[in-house]
Amino acid sequence: MKQAPALPRGLAVCLMSLVFVPQLALAAYVPALPAIGRSFGVGPGGTSSSLVGYMAAYAVCMILTGNLADRYGSRRVQLTGLVLFTGASVLCLLAPVYEVFVAGRVLQALGAGAGTVISRLWVQRALPEEQRLPMLTALSTVIAVTPAASPPLAGLVVEHTSWRALFAFMAVLGAVTVGAVAKFLPAGTGTGTAAETSGAPAADPVRPPGGLAGLGRAYRTVLANRDFTVFAGAISLAWCTYFTFTTYSSDLLQLQLGASPTLYGALYTLVITGYVAGSTTAKRLGRTRSLEFVARSAAAVAAGAALLMPATVRLWPHSTLSIVLPMAVCMLGVGALFPTCQAGMMRYEGEYAGAASGLFFFLQMASGACYTALTGIPGSPDASALALAIALPALSLLLLCLFALRSRPRAGQEALTAVSTGPVKSNSS
Repeated sequence: MKQAPALPRGLAVCLMSLVFVPQLALAAYVPALPAIGRSFGVGPGGTSSSLVGYMAAYAVCMILTGNLADRYGSRRVQLTGLVLFTGASVLCLLAPVYEVFVAGRVLQALGAGAGTVISRLWVQRALPEEQRLPMLTALSTVIAVTPAASPPLAGLVVEHTSWRALFAFMAVLGAVTVGAVAKFLPAGTGTGTAAETSGAPAADPVRPPGGLAGLGRAYRTVLANRDFTVFAGAISLAWCTYFTFTTYSSDLLQLQLGASPTLYGALYTLVITGYVAGSTTAKRLGRTRSLEFVARSAAAVAAGAALLMPATVRLWPHSTLSIVLPMAVCMLGVGALFPTCQAGMMRYEGEYAGAASGLFFFLQMASGACYTALTGIPGSPDASALALAIALPALSLLLLCLFALRSRPRAGQEALTAVSTGPVKSNSS
């Protein structure tokens, strides 16, 4: 058998940049929330609306991008998204009032989110099997490292310059990535075969279901699949746990507990380190144990740590570690659940596999935005309120995994080692 050509380095870097952009736009922004609030005269906790708006738009982008890429081609959709992201970053940079800033954040998410879906679709549909694992591993590394490394650096920028410098950098990054996509991402649909990487004509795209009726039929078929529904519910609850912390912790730790932007970035990195460790552990366990076993174990760790948090904040109410340490342990479970649930979703191999992928990540992202909107913690929450808001979805996650997951033979467990993971995508994230 003829060996497939190695993936060009420029193309590999291009695909990694597509998942780097949305991760950076979320993680680097979190330490700046209090400074942004002061700049626009927004009260404590008020800036959380810009974070919720970003994630809601990101969720919408997840469900739209796959269908648009099938219809118009991944390269065209990706270039359009990056141009939108770049313009939106400039809008945030120059925003005179908070409402304009929030609009810019929503547009940022609509543009940046395309890369999360298209990079995964491109690897899944355009590359031969022997090239997928190395590329997926590289994407996973970028997705995991970016939220861990960027907050401390962003904190330093905010502390010594201005929060607007972050968006100046995002605008430059977007423009550079537009150039990288224009140069390195092959023309064609991104939904065919490896022919796209060799210059041969791309295979005909897989057209999405026609019209709203067709999409409705596709989603009803997908949601009727038990594996899809249970694993989508599990990853959504895990995401609610993490996203609630991300939404409210910046104001709590900085404004109430006195952490500087730089210290907050370091504490946030500690939490993300728990996620990375959990993801690594899940991949190792997945070689010998069922997805259901890994999911139940991960849910137990996440719920146990989250349920401990209300006690730690009462015992040490003035310590940042009373929130951060239990959250870091909770993220061990969340980090293990993300790749596990994505691997479980891949068990669905029906005719609507593309729609299933988009719907899965939409449900994940939308759940976090909806939960934080429904909980509606007013202003800057105290530690006890935040601990309770984190514990509720974690407990629901444990109950779902204990009573809804049914063990089955280990067929296809190798998918767990290949899934792209991360706290802000989802490809996910």
